[in-house]
Amino acid sequence: MEQLENNAGVLLEGPDPKVFEFLRILEEYRVKCEEEGNYLEAGRSHKQLQILRKQEEKRQQKAIQARQISERQDVQLAHNMQFSEFNNAWDKYMEDYDNMAQMYIQQMTERHALVLLEFQKELRNEMAAKPPRWSRELLEQRRKQHVCARNKQYAEAQKLKKICDKVEEKERKEMEQGQSVVFARREAKFRLQQQAELQALLKRIECRRKEHIKQRNLDSKRLLQRNRNVQAVLESKQSAETQRLFTEIKKSLMNNSMPTQQSMAAGSGMAVAKTKKSNGNNDYNPDYGSSENKNDNTDLPFLNSNGPNFSNLVYDN
Repeated sequence: MEQLENNAGVLLEGPDPKVFEFLRILEEYRVKCEEEGNYLEAGRSHKQLQILRKQEEKRQQKAIQARQISERQDVQLAHNMQFSEFNNAWDKYMEDYDNMAQMYIQQMTERHALVLLEFQKELRNEMAAKPPRWSRELLEQRRKQHVCARNKQYAEAQKLKKICDKVEEKERKEMEQGQSVVFARREAKFRLQQQAELQALLKRIECRRKEHIKQRNLDSKRLLQRNRNVQAVLESKQSAETQRLFTEIKKSLMNNSMPTQQSMAAGSGMAVAKTKKSNGNNDYNPDYGSSENKNDNTDLPFLNSNGPNFSNLVYDN
């Protein structure tokens, strides 16, 4: 009997066949003593039956509670792993996003530099190809110079040539200064256009980054709420399971009959099945090509991505 009492204290869920066999034998002994009129011995047997039933009931209850605590801990551990993977996936995605953004900014800057050099070259060639526009006075003096030369008035022609050369040099410098002003103005306008293009890219990158952060916070809240809902459902089912199993344990102990293995297995497997279902879709595949919420960023595909795909977690009920 002492050995059976010790075995009853082991936290193994489900009825102990040895205990139930001893209870059956003890109950038969009590009935026999009662029929034979050995009431003192029947009373001692009845008292021992009550003690053993109580011990077995507590043992099975503790085993059920221990299993339920373990189930809740397993679910919580799975949720912690999910949340850790969620954060790791988002950290990796944002790191890739920032690296991709820096790459596009660098590519645009390098392209702008090459395009600017080409623009400057074309602008210089365009200005060099334009014939000089001399003043009427200079043209008139040149005409007179050539007339004097044709008339063999070389002294007068030489005099006019010196005057025309000075005027031409002056006008050439003025034209070069004017071209420099035009060149600087057109170059500045071109640089402003490039700067506006770069600022537009930076704005789009920053706006998209803020959208990603907002989406991450929203998905994080949904995931945490979803995990709280799973815990609440598990605790509710475990509470109902506890009441049902405790009732079955008392009933089986009073009748000295083993409860059906099917009913005990249904109770112990209920929460575990829910846990496996909760963690069965634990896939974290970054969706860099999602078609939702796309803007006019066909030239910059990375701006179209919506971050890691956690819809199977944050929207799962």
